[in-house]
Amino acid sequence: MWASIKRLSLGLGLIAAAAAVLLWSDTGHRRPRTDAGATRSSPWKIDILEFVDVPDSEDAQRGVRDGLKQSGLAEGGDYTLTVRNAQGDMPTLTALADAALSSGADLLVTLSTPTLQATLQRARNVPVVFTFSSDPIGAGAGSSFDNHLPNVTGVPTEAAVAELTDVVRELLPQVQRIGTLFVPAEVNSVHNTDKMREAAKARGLELVALPVNTSTEIADAALSLCTQNIDAITQIGSNLTTVAFASIAGAADRARLPLFGTLSGNGGAAVVVARDYYDGGVRAGHLVARIIRGENPANLPFEPLTATRLLIDVEAAQRQGLTIPASMMQRAAKLIGTS
Repeated sequence: MWASIKRLSLGLGLIAAAAAVLLWSDTGHRRPRTDAGATRSSPWKIDILEFVDVPDSEDAQRGVRDGLKQSGLAEGGDYTLTVRNAQGDMPTLTALADAALSSGADLLVTLSTPTLQATLQRARNVPVVFTFSSDPIGAGAGSSFDNHLPNVTGVPTEAAVAELTDVVRELLPQVQRIGTLFVPAEVNSVHNTDKMREAAKARGLELVALPVNTSTEIADAALSLCTQNIDAITQIGSNLTTVAFASIAGAADRARLPLFGTLSGNGGAAVVVARDYYDGGVRAGHLVARIIRGENPANLPFEPLTATRLLIDVEAAQRQGLTIPASMMQRAAKLIGTS
């Protein structure tokens, strides 16, 4: 029954959003230029909404800016940018979405799954382009990458959990149990944990996942995780654990337990396999440019990001008792702690 209710709710949401996009297209909204030589009365007002200040989110933002430039659009002439950051506070994030809409934003760019989720609850008559979001479907953006709300498009950036698990297997051939902390309140965290569990099972591994609900719980939860007879920590991405990642790294160091991460901002992890969030931002910027030039978001399928970056922190690996072979070092996009 709940599945039927959920499908009905999603269907009604799609219908409502379709009506909103028709309103956006046909009544009073500025018509975008359709080629490089056309002119408009004023630039598009673009608001970028962020949930937290983390390196991957900043990479995505930088990518959006560069994607717009690569598309031949000029800031100040074709568009203006306003960046709003909730500093990790969900009520503030909702207020920022309201503020962006109240100020007359023509298009919203969201960075993170919670940001997309909050924005979709507010933005019904303006285009939304997302990136740095591992689970846009769970956030309510549609039922699939092709069947989505007609005012929404973007770049799904699901964590590279399969690729990471392969690296763990390569470095620890005898590995049997891996562990992670997850945040039940974050859609993206639950999604990534489920994907990590699937990837682990497919490789004959068991995943131990401990829940955390506040940042103050993370230090103790990380210490508890290290006592669960695991061979490594494979920390999935979430906004809460990313901000407090140093506590997880500290627990791994004390336990001499290898720590792996899925975000390039996971400082203290011995090895990280992350999506290229800058590239995801660039591609989102290209989508924004296409909408500015007249394309309808309803006709733009989601473009999942598959590119990854291997990052190795040699000093962290030594502290955690992990030996990195030269062959893997040569594959790394970035080496940390080497002279």
